[in-house]
Amino acid sequence: MNTIIKFNKATGPTALEYSDEEIPSPRENEVVVEVKATGLNRSEHMYMSGVYVIEPEFPSKIGTEAAGIIYSVGENIIDFKAGDEVCITPNILPNEYGVLGKFIVAPIEAIIHKPKELNFKEAASVWMAFSTAYCALILNGGLKRNANQTVVITAASSAIGAAMVQMAKRFGATVIVTSRNNTKDNFLKENGADYIIHTANENLTEKILEYTNHKGFDIAVDLVLGDFTEKLANAASPEATIVAGGLLSMEIPQIPFFPLVMKNLKLTSFHVVFHLFRKPEVFNQAKVEILNGLQHKEYWPVIDKVFNLEQATQAYQYLEKGNQKGKVVIEIN
Repeated sequence: MNTIIKFNKATGPTALEYSDEEIPSPRENEVVVEVKATGLNRSEHMYMSGVYVIEPEFPSKIGTEAAGIIYSVGENIIDFKAGDEVCITPNILPNEYGVLGKFIVAPIEAIIHKPKELNFKEAASVWMAFSTAYCALILNGGLKRNANQTVVITAASSAIGAAMVQMAKRFGATVIVTSRNNTKDNFLKENGADYIIHTANENLTEKILEYTNHKGFDIAVDLVLGDFTEKLANAASPEATIVAGGLLSMEIPQIPFFPLVMKNLKLTSFHVVFHLFRKPEVFNQAKVEILNGLQHKEYWPVIDKVFNLEQATQAYQYLEKGNQKGKVVIEIN
């Protein structure tokens, strides 16, 4: 039998239910994957809580990123066969498919071969984090190689934040990160951060200006929003870019109009599915960069904690607390 996780009301992780079903059959341009690991993402928690940009359709599956072994393929599949080890990239909107289960259906557009240097847990932790980093820093932020740029990344201990730090360092940037307190300092430094700002007791604007000799930053990726956006705008250099990359605060910011105008700042954002995964030529460029970084060990997936399939509710509740250092993963045996 096949176990699939679903939910029938948008009330968060406690609504998750286990459904025993037959192993599905793929349709045209689909594959069935025997899942070995699923990487959890905050967007999924928002979706099951009814606060995402897309509303759930009940009964709804959950999960957008995984790794496993192809069990069967549908018609028109050329480059993949049963037995191939693959990643399911997050080229999936949450109301289209769900990858949290033992045997799941996925569209061929979301399937890529698993990098040989990664195990299944690591392979389920790469594509959302590093693709989002590529979208934020390179496509939207203007990160360039060895351009002496300063990059600020808020909430840098998340899986996405950790990937952004690694990418910025690979490109030769100086990296300033934020964390609420000093409990994650060792992790942040080992991951490549040059400077750490503890936002619970340090002034974000003042510390950025101090660490940049009052020049300000060139690129900031704000995964928090709320009042962070104005504080970042006040610490930006002229013509800097602020990328809204997340909503951890769950507070929509006010537009910091005067610093935007006076400094000619760029305030931008993106949706990684629509602006990267659904554009094959763009994703191919990102894939080359990510795979090259993995091969040279300049990128590495950071896994905080591993749960089993029976602990899905606890895993999402752990993610909700925001105390993790890297990715939360569900391993499926």
